[in-house]
Amino acid sequence: MANLAVFDFDHTIVDEDSDATIISRLREKKPPPEYESGARDWTPYMSDVFEHAFSAGFHPTDILDSIASMRPTAGMPELITTLAEQGWDVLILSDANSVFVNHWIKSHGLQDAITSIITNRAFWQHERLFIEPCMRQTSCRRCPSNLCKSLALAQYCSDRNYERIVYSGDGRNDYCPATNLPSNATVFPRKGYPLDDLIKKTLATPEPQIKAKVVPWIDAYAIMKELCPKRTN
Repeated sequence: MANLAVFDFDHTIVDEDSDATIISRLREKKPPPEYESGARDWTPYMSDVFEHAFSAGFHPTDILDSIASMRPTAGMPELITTLAEQGWDVLILSDANSVFVNHWIKSHGLQDAITSIITNRAFWQHERLFIEPCMRQTSCRRCPSNLCKSLALAQYCSDRNYERIVYSGDGRNDYCPATNLPSNATVFPRKGYPLDDLIKKTLATPEPQIKAKVVPWIDAYAIMKELCPKRTN
């Protein structure tokens, strides 16, 4: 029976935020419109950003080179490669987009180690990048309409039988799936990020919402020590 390792992308696999990377590049040339918090989901805003990038003369190579330049989180390439070598399925579950995620993992030679990617669909059309929601959900109030990671993970696992599931992430949108992991799973919240804070708060309550084992991490070597102890000895 196989094991499944689930990874968020931004601030987890990479040590940066892919959307923020492009927005920062745009600000150097032609500042995009600011995001109005609470007004709408993030994905429609990024669609406007991509339109703005196109009108500002950003070519696909400008965007892709910026994505490829993002640094991996320390130890993450080694961790993902080691898990794949040991027969783990490796799933990237991200609210970024398929163009960014696929380009980064190929640029860093990790495509053969990744089993599947679930994220918002993106595609090029006449050198303009378009983005579409991963899903359109209304059942989970915790999550944006374009992606509930709990629903996505449940759908992914529905026709697969895993002995063990582990989940590594950093953000608020990783909290929902963390609360739905079974007691024999492990959640790895990145220290100092929103997921870590949310888990600490619920664990301090009389009835915490987290059933899984919790192992905070600073770099991916800490995750490797937990999952592949023989490799780190």
